[in-house]
Amino acid sequence: MAKASFTATVVGVVANPLNAGAGATYGHFYLKVKSTAPDCVVALETSPDNTTYTEVARVTGSKWGYSRSDLRAQYAHVNVISLGTNAPPLAAVIAANP
Repeated sequence: MAKASFTATVVGVVANPLNAGAGATYGHFYLKVKSTAPDCVVALETSPDNTTYTEVARVTGSKWGYSRSDLRAQYAHVNVISLGTNAPPLAAVIAANP
């Protein structure tokens, strides 16, 4: 299982996406968010080319999010929609199966 961990202090896309490598893809994407703000909102987005991203899961608060099981993509990143009340930093982990 491939993993990438991120810490976010501002809204927007977090740099350095999870990358399967040239000609390879991941599937079964998982997103775990940890935040003290129960109203934070984080999206998991995937891309075949690191240019056009599509939201595949969204998490509100400290929870898990999952993509559909048949999804295959080379890249995945975290997009912080809202840090939540008082805008505390949050942590997110993307995991995916080869």
